[in-house]
Amino acid sequence: MNEKFAPIVLAGNNDHDLSILREYAEFWKVPYTLGNQLDGISLLVTSSLSKAVDKREAGPVIISSTGIEGAKEIARQFGLTVSIYETLVRLPVAPGASVSMQTKLYRFSGPNLEPVLTDGDTTILYKIGGSRIHVLSLDLVSNYQQLMYDKMDENPSWRFRLLTRMPFSYRAVPSSIRNRFFKAKESITGLREEALGPVECLRSIFLAALVIASGNTIPTISFWRRGKCYALAISHDVETRVGLEDGAGRLVEVEGELGMRSTWNIPSDRYPLSSQLLIALAETGEVGGHDTKHDGRLLFASVRDKVDRVRRCRERLELLSRKVVRGFRAPLLQHGRQLVEALGKAGYEYDSSMPSWEPLSPTSLQPHGVGTVFPFLVSGLVEIPVSMPQDHQLIRVGGLSVERAVDQLVEVSRWIKKIGGACVLLVHPDYEFGQESGREEYRRLLEAFRSDLTCDVMTLGEMARWWVLRQESHIDAKGMISVRSGESRDRIDELDLQFVTGYGSEGFKVERLGDTGVIEIPRGSGR
Repeated sequence: MNEKFAPIVLAGNNDHDLSILREYAEFWKVPYTLGNQLDGISLLVTSSLSKAVDKREAGPVIISSTGIEGAKEIARQFGLTVSIYETLVRLPVAPGASVSMQTKLYRFSGPNLEPVLTDGDTTILYKIGGSRIHVLSLDLVSNYQQLMYDKMDENPSWRFRLLTRMPFSYRAVPSSIRNRFFKAKESITGLREEALGPVECLRSIFLAALVIASGNTIPTISFWRRGKCYALAISHDVETRVGLEDGAGRLVEVEGELGMRSTWNIPSDRYPLSSQLLIALAETGEVGGHDTKHDGRLLFASVRDKVDRVRRCRERLELLSRKVVRGFRAPLLQHGRQLVEALGKAGYEYDSSMPSWEPLSPTSLQPHGVGTVFPFLVSGLVEIPVSMPQDHQLIRVGGLSVERAVDQLVEVSRWIKKIGGACVLLVHPDYEFGQESGREEYRRLLEAFRSDLTCDVMTLGEMARWWVLRQESHIDAKGMISVRSGESRDRIDELDLQFVTGYGSEGFKVERLGDTGVIEIPRGSGR
């Protein structure tokens, strides 16, 4: 394959807008440059009308206005009217798979307007007649900010604050009472794609707009290792001594028989730890930090105390396991940017505390999640969202049987597979799957992934290192994958080029490049 592709240029109203547009481009790894230089073939993606209007005879333009005032300015410039409304947007991404989100859209009206990307009667992308200018009805920047960054910080409820101020751990409250306290009004089985992955809808709109507006093939880099379509990371949060000394052994046996490895997140000071057990877990998989006491108070600690607390956790686990501890997961999936920054200062490489979505956060007592089933970078660390509902919420809170819980997990994984995401499984050895009666159902769950040759099975640490490799990669000016870090270059053959050749009613049309293929990117567009 030897083909020429139009370069993509990103521009924004300000540095904030531009940084978010860059995140869209970096997610897909499309080649791009920054600025407003249009040379007749460049595709400009911008949040600023002024950078596009005078270039109507040049290359194609996509405008995604930031805020209603930007939408009104577009309407004035092109003689249109605009109104705002809220609706559910659904977009096909592959045969049998769609992504969706509930959002506000701008409805533009006028005689010189052509809908070119629609969801039924809802127009997502317009084309201005007689020009190559395209206008999105959706605010890419503000929606991304709200879904990703604004959701990174939880707002603890007053009830949870009160509980953690008691002179005893919240775990002193009987589990039956805690489960009723944390019970969601909305059923745990009511997982919907617009709740689990609305960010995936935004990202898909960005890519579909590139394909439609350019009329050309768009090169990207696959999410996972060559030949794999999606990924699985098995993780365990070990809350009790019984879970470590009894349940963990059963889970390890099943995983070993299937040739699978997992990540064991362990609190360093909550119960007596056996060095021999931790060494064994680190040998068969890997050990991660799970705070010191598992008392729900980490989120309320000062920055200094957070750093000290998570560092002490890491150092003690490393001493006992005789292995480097690279990752962390907070008890109760507590999370926030301040905590992620503390983890970086304490020597961790990744965090896996943010849920993609859960019907009821134990901390905020509200439905909550960061809305993506893919890893992402925040404050220099890889954040790996918990994308699958955890066993405790399915069984103890949701009231499902173990068998039905497995069915629910497999069902969620099918959607994640279709969009190429990361299935992050959280199973506690302290509960049903760690008991003898749950062994065969746990095997059935893992076999659903093990039997799928397109599934990239890895530990959380391996997933974090892979995502760093992909993050450091780009499509260079010669149309080949390049990696910035010298250490990562040894794995460059695992990265896979693919090409989005079109978009239609069954989603994206994607082709992969053969081992000897080369693509040609116009000079100046490589990164």
